[in-house]
Amino acid sequence: MDILVIGRFQPFHNGHLHVIKSVLKKANLFEDNLIKIAIGSIQSSFVKTNPFTFYERKEMISRVLKKNRINNFLIIGLEDKNSNSKWIKELIKKTGKFDICYTNNELVQKILSENKKEVSGIELLDREHLSSTNIRNKIASKRNVEKFLPKETLKVMKKVDGFRRIESIWENGNRRIFTIGHSNRKLNDFIHILQEYNIKRLVDIRSGQKSKNNPQFDSDNLRIKLKDNGIVYLSVKKLGGHRKQNKDSINDFWKNSSFRAFADYIATDEFKAGIDEVKESAKKGRTAIMCAEVLPWRCHRFLVSDFLITKKFSVTHIINHNQTLEHKLNENILFSDKNMYYKK
Repeated sequence: MDILVIGRFQPFHNGHLHVIKSVLKKANLFEDNLIKIAIGSIQSSFVKTNPFTFYERKEMISRVLKKNRINNFLIIGLEDKNSNSKWIKELIKKTGKFDICYTNNELVQKILSENKKEVSGIELLDREHLSSTNIRNKIASKRNVEKFLPKETLKVMKKVDGFRRIESIWENGNRRIFTIGHSNRKLNDFIHILQEYNIKRLVDIRSGQKSKNNPQFDSDNLRIKLKDNGIVYLSVKKLGGHRKQNKDSINDFWKNSSFRAFADYIATDEFKAGIDEVKESAKKGRTAIMCAEVLPWRCHRFLVSDFLITKKFSVTHIINHNQTLEHKLNENILFSDKNMYYKK
């Protein structure tokens, strides 16, 4: 007997775990047969109702189930569709055979019943507190929710800076820019990471867009490979690093001469024109700015991110698969004549 459970799991909490344990116990199949878990709305992330990506939710669920000695499971993703018939076809295609589906979503119950699938409601645990909506709202208002979440969910949320992500979504809505560094990654892996975060437009802010050590990231090659995967490549050298420090530089917070020189450059019209190009890109699709360094705090894009934060954007640094960091504004920033400076 194969059991199907459908949900968005934003995030996966103790109530979800209770449901899975309950349906397995009810069927007396705790160790023997397969439970299929369908994660919905996989095309959506970094928004109020869906802050986490499919891959992040998948990792949450997988880690929690294994910790609870539930090992015979299959996790699949479902896109939202614009018609019931398309959705049920996608469900059957992705999940294959199942004997019963557990869900409390009335529309899903109706669709499954009309297609002669056995469906049952779910007994919920402490619905007042154990709902993803309530948990997200509590996080946004900086209230403690750890007692509502399995430890393994918390580990994933901390790895992706999920608490600050939710807070930033409530603060700035969908005004978000991503950053990423290519380093020596394989190009296919790099593209896969972009796809995980649904990046549609990549803005190259390297001052030199040819790489001797990593020729797979030469701009011409990168443009072609990204286009083949439905991602637009843009070059914005106006935001490139390797600038000259002003003789009268006032950005004395920075001891690193490269960062201090770039901080001087931020006050220029050329820099602001580059930022305008990034902002225009973000209007057309989810945008990431790219440089070479994997770790953002070792790259001038960290300073670009500071400036974007001052313009009411949220900035998410993509470090790796299921590993992100929400940018926090440098506390040493001051403003004068509409320009941003770093002072001791």
